[in-house]
Amino acid sequence: MTPENLGSDRRQALSRLLGLYKAEWLNGQLFELFTEPPYFGELKTNRPCVLIGGRGTGKTTLLKGLSYKGQYALSGQRPSAIREFPFYGLYYRVNTNRVTAFRGPEVSEAKWVSLFGHYVNLLFCQLMLEFVTWFELNTGEQVIVDDRAIQRVQIALGFPNCTSTLSDLATDLENELLEFEASINTISDGTHRRLSLQGVPIDELAKALTESTSFSGKQFLFLIDEFENFEDYQQRVLNTIVKHASSTYTFKIGVRELGWRERATLNPNEQLTHPADYARISINDVLTPQRFKQFAERVVNSRLHRAYGLNEDDISTIGTYLPELSELDEAELLMEPSRQSELLAELEPRLTSAEFASACTLRPAHLNFISYWAGRPGMEAFAECVRSWLRNEAEWQARINNHFYASLFVIRKGKRGIQKHYAGWDTYLTLANGNIRYLLELVHTAFLGYFESENAAESLKPIDATTQTIAAQNVGKKNLTELEGLSVEGAKLTKLLLSLGRVFQVLASDPQGHTPEVNQFHLSHNSSTSEVEDSVKQILDHAVMHQALVRFAGNKLIDEADTREYDFMVHPVFSAFFVFSHRRKRKLALEPQLVMRLIGTPREAIRVILEKSNRIYPESLPDQLELFGSYYD
Repeated sequence: MTPENLGSDRRQALSRLLGLYKAEWLNGQLFELFTEPPYFGELKTNRPCVLIGGRGTGKTTLLKGLSYKGQYALSGQRPSAIREFPFYGLYYRVNTNRVTAFRGPEVSEAKWVSLFGHYVNLLFCQLMLEFVTWFELNTGEQVIVDDRAIQRVQIALGFPNCTSTLSDLATDLENELLEFEASINTISDGTHRRLSLQGVPIDELAKALTESTSFSGKQFLFLIDEFENFEDYQQRVLNTIVKHASSTYTFKIGVRELGWRERATLNPNEQLTHPADYARISINDVLTPQRFKQFAERVVNSRLHRAYGLNEDDISTIGTYLPELSELDEAELLMEPSRQSELLAELEPRLTSAEFASACTLRPAHLNFISYWAGRPGMEAFAECVRSWLRNEAEWQARINNHFYASLFVIRKGKRGIQKHYAGWDTYLTLANGNIRYLLELVHTAFLGYFESENAAESLKPIDATTQTIAAQNVGKKNLTELEGLSVEGAKLTKLLLSLGRVFQVLASDPQGHTPEVNQFHLSHNSSTSEVEDSVKQILDHAVMHQALVRFAGNKLIDEADTREYDFMVHPVFSAFFVFSHRRKRKLALEPQLVMRLIGTPREAIRVILEKSNRIYPESLPDQLELFGSYYD
């Protein structure tokens, strides 16, 4: 049942709910809108887990859902449920302002390790004591810990032995943490305070709490978000704690792909290995396209139903409002109204009356494709190709399957306006490529465009292909312009993406006589210097981390650090903006030096790549790229 006569308040509610695609924006609604992904159960085990995924894949939402506050909200905020939790999750987001203070030439790295180890002890102990305060407040139950256990924690932290309650310990710890942070910038003065031994206070406090009546049989989960923000030596510090954690606590770590740079502990001969030391959960691997579709439908449909007051049994789903556009329908939508009559006028003097009558019955899209095919180098004339189709249409089916989609990019070549449509729920899923934030952003932008149209006055109806396409282009443009501020390599990432996008756009607009749908690349093996290779690897690693590119393993099992054996693709979310295929298809080889030239001298490098593919560099830019005209010049 499609909801009719919907007021502006409901439209605003849907826009607001769909627009909350960052965990930081959800605030109090984070847990109300929480949807369990299919791998959620794997994170509830008592072993360390490392959750790997790009920006926007839901790591923060998931880790907060595992926190004690998240579990409490998901239980309906029932105080009685708190005691039933099998674990208590303690969420910590790595604060770059804090952790980067623990570096510099003032002291040796060995000293920084000691200082940072003490800082981690203070942080994690504070997280546990904050939870105790929350537990007592929400259950009305006082947590009783043996006095001798509290003394052991104090001794491990280097505190004066004058505290007898957890509340006093929490106050002392908070003051010590603030004073210690304030002292870091003057660490070179040599006034080092007494430092605790890494991990010992955490062990002692976790043991004391789990031996109490309140937490007997429980385990603490340290939920570390944005692990990539740690310095390299800091990652080794955390690796050491993870490797040697006691049974009273474990770790669930969220990190971007390639953001976990160090696998060694402070002992260089000791590595964290999967599955011996932790469970590795790659979101891209576990969320197959089908599983992502099912998960995404639950996420979007729940917000759709919530905004419009629909029951869960209502058949109105997101697919209803984002209808697909078949390739044949799209071809006819892109064709000029006079195109069919022009083609038939060209055929009429060259065909018999019977052949021409049959040609008139062909769908305009098929007739246009035959004309496209006849224009390929070395092919028969248009009329002969039509006769071939009429004699044996089945023989043309393979050509339709392999080349029809590529031919769509030629129909409006050189014309203003939309060159190719990107519409439909399945298309949006492919554009998002497993990134739930990108998907929500696409859907939200499409509905915004729909609500602003004249046809969206009082009812919710399927969104047309043009509105969906413009939304996809706008999302691609927005994320492209945001790249520069995401990392220290942001400017280079933007330049690389602009260059690659232009290359694949030109390849897509000129497919005749060439391999169709080229939209990936891999690094070729040549005599490039190690310095160039290292620079390219650094750039590509950052591009993958920040979702500018996606990568796929080659045909053999490889180390994830071996850049040469991966295939790379511009993230599909940018394909509508540049106008090339969003589907994972064929690739070209690029030399490492050429990749660097795409950043430094883009116009020259693009021309070289196109000439190798027997294409001519077009002087004019598509409408959507004119904003970046100075870059391409």
